[in-house]
Amino acid sequence: MFGGADPLVDEGVQYADMLRMAGVPVELEIYKGVTHEFIKMGRVIAEARQAHAAIAAALRAALGTSPVVDK
Repeated sequence: MFGGADPLVDEGVQYADMLRMAGVPVELEIYKGVTHEFIKMGRVIAEARQAHAAIAAALRAALGTSPVVDK
């Protein structure tokens, strides 16, 4: 996950491509209009909350677990 305004986004895309070429499954999401450290700003940036949800879903899928449901 990268912010579209991240100065490292090009390197991130390049790294994802190299991993794919090596046979590693990769999911790359670029969130347009946010900066490098947007992921830390979940209280104020909607894209960060979306990224948190996507990360949690990917971890659940990789670990074969189901989401926690609040009662």
